[in-house]
Amino acid sequence: MGVVKGMDGAMKAMDLEKISAVMDKFETQFEDLDVATGYYENATSSATAVGTPQEDVDRLIGQVADEAGVELQAEMKAPESGLKGKAAANGEEEREEELGERLRALRN
Repeated sequence: MGVVKGMDGAMKAMDLEKISAVMDKFETQFEDLDVATGYYENATSSATAVGTPQEDVDRLIGQVADEAGVELQAEMKAPESGLKGKAAANGEEEREEELGERLRALRN
């Protein structure tokens, strides 16, 4: 019997023993829920907070970027304005591509 339905029946009958029993059941269920919630919060916070050091994450991001042929610095820079910026960016992109190819050749 659920707490709400039990409380409805106890209130209609105005039986203090039934009301007390329903309230005790509610308190027990509430405590169980509180314990389960605390356990879940503790488990998830410890699993996510100390999961992986930042340097490992950065290293993995770099590795994936290398495999995909993406230059992180080029992607993360703010866009430059004007033609000079675009020309310089194109020259730097070519240089980065050449360096990336040399790096991949050395790895293979």
